[in-house]
Amino acid sequence: MRLSLLTVIGWSLKMLKMKFFPVEPEIDRQIESLMRQIRHLKDGETAEMIERSGARYRVSYGVSIVHLRKMAAETPVSTGLAIRLWARQVRETMILATMVVDFESLPQKEIQEWGEMLNTIELSEQMGRNLLADKKVPAEFLISWLKSEQFYKQYAATMAIGWRMRLIGDEGFQELPEILDDFKKLASEFRFMRAIGFVLKMAGRFSSFQTQVLNEAKEWQKDDNPYVAEVGRDVVFELEAFQ
Repeated sequence: MRLSLLTVIGWSLKMLKMKFFPVEPEIDRQIESLMRQIRHLKDGETAEMIERSGARYRVSYGVSIVHLRKMAAETPVSTGLAIRLWARQVRETMILATMVVDFESLPQKEIQEWGEMLNTIELSEQMGRNLLADKKVPAEFLISWLKSEQFYKQYAATMAIGWRMRLIGDEGFQELPEILDDFKKLASEFRFMRAIGFVLKMAGRFSSFQTQVLNEAKEWQKDDNPYVAEVGRDVVFELEAFQ
């Protein structure tokens, strides 16, 4: 695998920031067991495909999300384990970390560090789905990430809101009408189209905001920005199909 000099330098800087932890036999045993499973499930072809997609991980074994979910289901929820899994900066352990921790037990300093370390859409999607979609996560927290200047934090928050609407409905995110303008602004950038389309579809299908979202999407169709207009058309098509 050929790596650019900037990639190597970036990883070297991250290595300097890596945390060191005291010996904890039970957590050490769990990590060793998980890493054995990850290596056993390694898929070189998938790992190469992930890299070709533009995702840059320090290490990636190409293990499927389905397998990672199964591993997480067999692993007790543990803040200490999650923090150490994330700190390894391996694709699979970082995704697993979002699956085996409860948001309320994770120190705010830690969750902010995780947000700053997000560097792929896949990891942002997984954090949004697995960790931030929990109704225990304050709406104010998600809005603060949505309004941040960090693309991957914004993406994670958008996906989290979409999943909350899908899983909980109105109770998932009462503040949705207040941030429709923010979503429109984000939709004007190509990289956000899928995430914004997802959150509007979920809100339109699984909450009482259906009429408001549909009318908003119809207005977006007329927008001069081609990405906003395309998201609007896509959302209108799906919502009208499910009416």
